[in-house]
Amino acid sequence: MRIGLLAYHSAINFGATLQLLSTYMFFKNNGYEPIVINWVASDLEAFYNSRSQEGQRSFSLNLRQNIWTESRLCRTSKEVANVISDYNIGGVIIGSDAVCQHHPTIERVSFPCRSIIKIQKYTTDRMFPNVFWGDFLNYLPHPVPVAVMSASSQDSAFNYFGPSLKKKMNKYIYRYSYLSVRDVWTQKMFSHISNGTIIPPVTPDPVFAFNYNAGCLVPNREDILKKFHLPEKYLLVSFFDSYKVSQSWMDEFVELASNKDLVCVSLPFAQIRSAIKCPYEISLPLSPIDWYALIKYSSGYIGNNMHPIVVSLHNQISFFSFDNYGIKKCRNIFTNDRSSKIKHILDSAGMGDYRISAISKNFSQPAPLHVLNKLLSFDKKKSKIFADSYYQKYQHMMQEIISKF
Repeated sequence: MRIGLLAYHSAINFGATLQLLSTYMFFKNNGYEPIVINWVASDLEAFYNSRSQEGQRSFSLNLRQNIWTESRLCRTSKEVANVISDYNIGGVIIGSDAVCQHHPTIERVSFPCRSIIKIQKYTTDRMFPNVFWGDFLNYLPHPVPVAVMSASSQDSAFNYFGPSLKKKMNKYIYRYSYLSVRDVWTQKMFSHISNGTIIPPVTPDPVFAFNYNAGCLVPNREDILKKFHLPEKYLLVSFFDSYKVSQSWMDEFVELASNKDLVCVSLPFAQIRSAIKCPYEISLPLSPIDWYALIKYSSGYIGNNMHPIVVSLHNQISFFSFDNYGIKKCRNIFTNDRSSKIKHILDSAGMGDYRISAISKNFSQPAPLHVLNKLLSFDKKKSKIFADSYYQKYQHMMQEIISKF
C-alpha cells in the first residue's frame, strides 16, 4: 500500500526533517510504500527563502532527494488531490508538527509597534483552511483515509475562534479517520472546536522513536567526533539571540564547564548560527542527521527549541531548556507559557526543573552555576523511563493508524 505523508518536509528546520524521516522509515521498515507529498505553498517557500541561507537550502534539498521519495511539486489543495489520485495513494498521514494552526485576527494584532498597531500576516500553512487541515479531500473523486498524527497548534489562540469558524472546522475534523495531538494545548483546541465531543489523545513526537526507525542512518560517535574535530566531552549551546542569555553569561558558563573538563560547542539552527559564541562552533550547512548525532553523543544541551530536548530525552542526554514557546503580547509584557510544547513534555516526564520559560520581558536568567549543576545532576534514569514509556505510546499510536488504513 502506498501511503502519502504530509508535513513540513521542505522546512529549513532540523526537527521537522527528523520527525518526517522517522515516520517515513517506520512505514518503509514495515512493508509499506511511503511517499512524501511535495506540497509547498508559494508564500511558504518565499518565507523559507527569506529566513535561511542558500547553502543550507541547497544542502537540504539534496538530502531530501536521497533519504525519501517525493511526489511532484504541489502548490494548491487541488494539486495535492491530483497527486493522491495519480500516484495511487491509499491513505494520507498529516504530521507530526504544527500542522493544525489557525491564528485569528485578534491574536495577530501587534501593539505597540512603529505604526502603533499592526496585524501580522501568516503564511498559508498557518491559517485554516489549508492542505494540512485536509482541504484536498474536497477535490478527491473518492475519499481516502486521513490520519492526523501528533499535531500541534503552535500556540494558536483558539479561545477566539467564533461559532461560524468552529462550524467550518468541525466539517473538516469529522472527516479524519484518526486524530492525535502532541500537547494538551492542542487537545484543548480540538475540544473547544467540537464543543467537547472530540478530545484527541496526546501522543509522542516521532523523534521519540528515531533510534528504532532510522537509527541505521545515524553515524557512529567516533566518526562524528572526527568529522567535527570535537573533544570527547562537549556541551552544545544553541540560542536564537543574546537577549535572554548574554555573551558575558556564556563566558562565565564556559569557564565553569572547563573546570569539569567540558568544552562548550556552539550548535547552529538550520536557519542561522547560534547567537552565543563558544570555544568551538559547528557551522552551516549541516545535515539534520549529523545534528541529531551531535546531540546524541554530547554531554549535554543548553538552549532554545523543542527538538533538541526530544532528542536529549530519547538518548538520555542532560539538558537545560530556555523555553521560547508560548503566547506573547505587548512586546512580551503579557505572556502565557501554557501552550509550550516543551512545558507539556517535561511536565509529563516530571522533569520541569530542567526548564525555564524565557518569553517574558521580565525574564530573569538563572545563574550559570545553577544551569551547570542541573546538567551534572541530570536524572538519566528518569529520562530513560519516560523515553521508554513514550516509545510504547508511539507504537500504540502507529498500530492505531495502520488499523484505519
